[in-house]
Amino acid sequence: MNHLGLLVVGRSHESHWAWEICELEELARLHSGYLTGRQLDIWTLMRDGVSQSEIARRLHISRQAVNQLIQTIPIRITEALNDASKLNGVEPKIIDSAKGVMLGYSRELQTDVVITMHPETGLRIWYQHSLGRCKICPDKKQCKSRLMKMVDAWGVALTTKEKDLDPSKLASLVFSKAFGTEYRSEISN
Repeated sequence: MNHLGLLVVGRSHESHWAWEICELEELARLHSGYLTGRQLDIWTLMRDGVSQSEIARRLHISRQAVNQLIQTIPIRITEALNDASKLNGVEPKIIDSAKGVMLGYSRELQTDVVITMHPETGLRIWYQHSLGRCKICPDKKQCKSRLMKMVDAWGVALTTKEKDLDPSKLASLVFSKAFGTEYRSEISN
């Protein structure tokens, strides 16, 4: 497994938790195996809040074709998230196919997991752990870049100070803001 980065999340001064991004080359491209190029384009536009009529106009297809494709997108995203969870031994708790996210738990690693699917970054597996090495990680910028793409896609509002956080703290904040009480209750269980 190729580790992309460690994301430290402080819970108290004594105990730290971290989110680790793990990438598998095949897993990173799984979304393209589940969504056609056209579906990926439509999903991206849908995430940006574009109406079906406007999507049809932009893609030069009928609104009915857009509607048919939209019906299959959540199913395919859910399949991709479920396959990623099975490949990584993650028990799904919550799936949000509109956002392309699964909250789950790894019994093997005894930790919470967030699986994300994004049109640009593919599938990513985020494990919570207590290693806390974000400051020395060579992939710190890449982790932060991926997080900021999710911030934009999910419409998470961040202050300038929050945007300057290390990826570790930023990950916890982004997941908490994006999923609110669902995230906090699942992660605390």
